[in-house]
Amino acid sequence: MAELSSLWAGISLLADWHVILMMMLGLLFGIVTGAIPGFSTPLAISVMLPITFSMEPLGAIVFLTCIYAGGNFGSSISAILINIPGSPQAIVTGLDGYPMTQQGRGSEALGLAVSSSAVGNLIGAIFLILIMPLLVKFALSFGPPELFLVGVIGLTVIASLHKSFLKAIIAGAFGVLLGTVGMTSAGSTRGTLGFYELLDGIPLIPALIGLIGFSELFLMLQRTYVAGGEASNTSRNSGNLSQLLVGFRRSFRHPVALLRSSAIGVLIGGLPGAGGTVASVVSYNEGRRFSKNRANFGKGEPEGVISAEAANNASEGGALALMLSLGIPGGLATAVLIGGFMLQGLIPGPRLFLDNPALLYGVMSAQIFASFMLLLFGLIVSFYAAKIVKVPTVVLIPLIALFSIIGTYAVKLLMFDVYIMLVFAVVGIVLRKFDYPLIAIILGLILGPILDGQLMRTYQGAGELTLSIFLDRPLSLLLLGILALSLLPLAVRLTKSFFNKRG
Repeated sequence: MAELSSLWAGISLLADWHVILMMMLGLLFGIVTGAIPGFSTPLAISVMLPITFSMEPLGAIVFLTCIYAGGNFGSSISAILINIPGSPQAIVTGLDGYPMTQQGRGSEALGLAVSSSAVGNLIGAIFLILIMPLLVKFALSFGPPELFLVGVIGLTVIASLHKSFLKAIIAGAFGVLLGTVGMTSAGSTRGTLGFYELLDGIPLIPALIGLIGFSELFLMLQRTYVAGGEASNTSRNSGNLSQLLVGFRRSFRHPVALLRSSAIGVLIGGLPGAGGTVASVVSYNEGRRFSKNRANFGKGEPEGVISAEAANNASEGGALALMLSLGIPGGLATAVLIGGFMLQGLIPGPRLFLDNPALLYGVMSAQIFASFMLLLFGLIVSFYAAKIVKVPTVVLIPLIALFSIIGTYAVKLLMFDVYIMLVFAVVGIVLRKFDYPLIAIILGLILGPILDGQLMRTYQGAGELTLSIFLDRPLSLLLLGILALSLLPLAVRLTKSFFNKRG
């Protein structure tokens, strides 16, 4: 009964036009900055932190959490339209979103992203309120062995990213190898080549923009418009409100995919250090495994966009649950959010529930209202953003290049990051020429540090590395079963290929 009264008191706090205005401004700022390559969600939140110092606690925190929600969706806009994800969690969205743009269905892909993001955010917010204590307890039961297996499950998607299994594995292994560059948890350094800037590892945003985005500009030189063809065709098929609404409605024809992806997002979002990127990777892999159109994934399949976007937005609910209950950041964005709480004299953790229950429930309830606002603001921004494909590439390429360089530099204000981006751009062009899947390298780069760190912690905890470490833990056994199921379609495909060649 006390929790219900606190929930009602929290909802009542939202009936203030200042708080509502902060929600709207936060969402809009998050969507717009999320769509700018390099302007990641953590950066957007950190830029706004000083402004919130003089605000009322609820308005300030709601403003920051709405930037978080808006940025999770906004990063998909550039991934879909120009194949440059605004943030790492939108990488998987671009696998099917950008091919849809090339087919003249960019507005439809954006409509799918808007509705899937809003539904994922809504389900994440409901989970945040209803089952946060259970979710946190579940997350705490994950030790280093379980987190290592979660990373391995994420890597299984690499095996089916390309028609050539060998090329996909080579690209993924190369990415994992790059992910181990930097200082280890034991204090030794690997692969830095003497550059102190690489002690924290290869910076992800510059690598992401260079490998996928900047190398894409080289291909754009061969086209008049992003989607190819003449301006008349592009104008007819893109930036179209009716097509945007078709995509918006189409996602609701896949309720099972929406619910499954959102559930995956919430669960993985509640794991320390996992975040929206891992959630979208695992969700995309599961979505393809259960889809009737699995052969179309990576070629412009709407279910691919739904699986990725619903999961990375739902992960916000899990990450916030972990942060609010235990004070543990689920990722970089929630680590910055902790700073926002501390500016208001609030320390995330168990005491927060006891000392400020109404405020806490107000913050959580705001995420539900933000989900519905996201539908409106997402459609408005997407409608105007989709017109970018009508701009000739001769104009678009210099602008994208300029924004990419500025976005890369703005993250740490280092020219070294710009040089890293240019190096990865050259690597991307070469790999595209020989038909290697770039997404496999990016996934390896993201998951490499997770695998490396958790495997080292597993060894340090047990004193040895044996299979029994995983077989003696119930959750590890469950994850091994999921891993086996994830690899089963690959085993079937390789077996068929082998017998076809023999025959």
